[in-house]
Amino acid sequence: MKKVALLSLTTILLAGCASTSGESPLTSLTNSLKPDSEISKFDLTLATGNLAEAESISLDEADYDEEENILDDQFWGMQAASIYRFKKDYEASNQFFDLIEDVMYQEDTEGTLTNISETLTSSLTNDTFLDYEQSVYDSIMVNTYKALNFTAMGDFQNARVEWNRADDRQRRAADYFAKRINEKRQQQQEEAEKELEENADSGEIEVDQSLSKAEELLAEQNIDMSDWAAYEGYINPFSTFMHGLFFMLNAQDNSDLNKAIDSFKRVSEITQTNVASNTLSLAEDILRGNKSVSNLSNVWVVFENGEMAKKEEFRIDLPVFIASENVNYAGVALPKIKENTDYFSFLSVNGQRSEIVADMDRIFKAEFKEEWPIILTREITRSVIKTVVQKQVNDKNIWLGMAAGALQAVTTQADTRTWSTLPKNFQALMLENDGSGQLVIESPGFAQALTVDIDPTKKNIVYVKAINQSLTPAVEVISI
Repeated sequence: MKKVALLSLTTILLAGCASTSGESPLTSLTNSLKPDSEISKFDLTLATGNLAEAESISLDEADYDEEENILDDQFWGMQAASIYRFKKDYEASNQFFDLIEDVMYQEDTEGTLTNISETLTSSLTNDTFLDYEQSVYDSIMVNTYKALNFTAMGDFQNARVEWNRADDRQRRAADYFAKRINEKRQQQQEEAEKELEENADSGEIEVDQSLSKAEELLAEQNIDMSDWAAYEGYINPFSTFMHGLFFMLNAQDNSDLNKAIDSFKRVSEITQTNVASNTLSLAEDILRGNKSVSNLSNVWVVFENGEMAKKEEFRIDLPVFIASENVNYAGVALPKIKENTDYFSFLSVNGQRSEIVADMDRIFKAEFKEEWPIILTREITRSVIKTVVQKQVNDKNIWLGMAAGALQAVTTQADTRTWSTLPKNFQALMLENDGSGQLVIESPGFAQALTVDIDPTKKNIVYVKAINQSLTPAVEVISI
């Protein structure tokens, strides 16, 4: 799709405003530069419960080669893996998560020349032409879901590996934001300076002045991120909680129990929830010898609720300060955060309510806030470069200049890609297994209660995911 769009871009520059068909080259390019259209279609099919169509869209957009077992687009690969997980096809889900990790590794180890090449390509288009770069919360959730898939399949050895990987990613999160974000900003600044040197004479443009004006316009949009704060250490408490639960319920020695206790302590301190503190007390009792893992009779109900906030585009007309007024269009498109409503406020079992152990909106916003200066500077720089090119073309041919201005408007788009199958929040509750072999799960939003069969002789994790408000939530039971 990107190659087709780039070819269309070249065609327009060569053809100007001429068109011999019903659809102009500019209109054709406009249609080819709308990644949101496929995202919207995917979200709609998911909202209506059409998992087969959602799966088909994600596989097509991921450019998945079944024979070679490779995919080109990790963003759509994550969507596909989530669909397979929802369908309880854990093997296929982990197959895609494995492929995604391969792509993530390539992104993490990508050389400077490749980064510069991608930036040059996007300088005349937009961020959607860049490969999707995983967020920290993306990478943590990939390993978390892989671990849950292996646990559901009864493959505790591989689940242990994935929980250790997820925990390692959690430890590296704080370092990433302290170090790599600054490195990315410096690299971007160097790339921007090189681009500007190649596209304009010294003194012809003023990026800082444009950036300052952009910040004034953003303030008028009431965009305020001052209250957006990460959890301590940029961790995802849900992943940490489930890490602790796995090592407690599958403890091979005291080392595993200490891992579990450390995880529960951290979640309890951060979230101040009963489910975390009570599970912590249980793990401490086991370590002291007051209780035995083999004789536990507890049930944990885990709830994926709602849809995480998403990015949506907004535009501002930006005065780009250059030494000429021969400009037909100058503007920027930026992403902003739009929250989704809760599907259900909580689950209730035997009078106990689930509590939020991780607010994914909070995690998402905190990471977006850290990336925002990079996004803003890159978009302002891109707008300046496009405007200078527009001016140079306009100085030579006014008609081509008009076409370049129209092209600039068309290619000014924000990158709104977000892993949309992630929930708004993760909730959990713990209760005693009463030996009846059934749980009745209620919620104020449920049309009727869910009756779930569990093993009365084992430790059970009942995992509930609400894909939307109209469909019955999916339920999986993991008995250990």
